[in-house]
Amino acid sequence: MTPGYNRRTNIFLTLFWPKNYGYIWNKFEKRRSKEFKLHLSNLLQYAKRRSIKKIILFMDHALCHKTKTVKRLIRRYKIIKTKLLPKKAPELNPAEWVINRPLKSAVCTNRSYSSIHDVNHHATDFLRKHRITLRT
Repeated sequence: MTPGYNRRTNIFLTLFWPKNYGYIWNKFEKRRSKEFKLHLSNLLQYAKRRSIKKIILFMDHALCHKTKTVKRLIRRYKIIKTKLLPKKAPELNPAEWVINRPLKSAVCTNRSYSSIHDVNHHATDFLRKHRITLRT
């Protein structure tokens, strides 16, 4: 989501199956391995609170998903198994059609914001309101 050319909001999102586990998301200014590792840490805490024994994480080919530090973190936690989605195949990523497309449509399409804070506010509202209704 971009107001102008230089300001951006990046949202890391993980859907859970079965449906009753919902999804978790984290919002950051940058999309680096540092932020992705924070998201993975939140994912592990969420799984621990709900006694989830195994996480199969389907990831796209974003650079932040494939760094040495991220791979090291994933290897350290045996609960996480990863699968890479094919390149340039967003239709195979459930997060894309369950969350990302509705989010972009509701927050970005045909809208103008005066600041990045307005974008963040609307994106956060959307994700909080739709936590229950947008399930896989």
